[in-house]
Amino acid sequence: MLTVMGGLFLVLVCLDMGIKQYIENTFKEKEERETIIDKVVLRKVYNRGFLLDTLQDHPGIVKGASAGVGAGVILYDLWLFIRKGRLFKKLGMVFLSAGAFSNVYDRLVRGKVIDYIGVQSKNKFLSRITANLADAYVMLGAILAGIAK
Repeated sequence: MLTVMGGLFLVLVCLDMGIKQYIENTFKEKEERETIIDKVVLRKVYNRGFLLDTLQDHPGIVKGASAGVGAGVILYDLWLFIRKGRLFKKLGMVFLSAGAFSNVYDRLVRGKVIDYIGVQSKNKFLSRITANLADAYVMLGAILAGIAK
């Protein structure tokens, strides 16, 4: 079971990081392209802080906090994965950990997270929000792990 979870982790990380690299190599900053899904666009946005660029002017805090949380997730995963059972919680943590790993890697190595999924809306705030698959992994993983016993 551990190899299946490890394989899923690798697939999720590689998918998000591959898309980030594609966006980095082929899009100009803030460039936006339509997708086959109505109102969903691909755009290249750099997030130098946390959610909505919170603390973007404090890169040391952002990197340090990201590294600390990432280490905490790894320690929790080690503790969880040596125990029997808890399959649903482990699945949730694979998604959460894959998303965390991808975004922490970006923060520590690139100095910024590459976001690329946006929506077109009449609401300026909603139109400004741009995320990536790693963000979706973290949210899905947190929900799965949270409802699991």
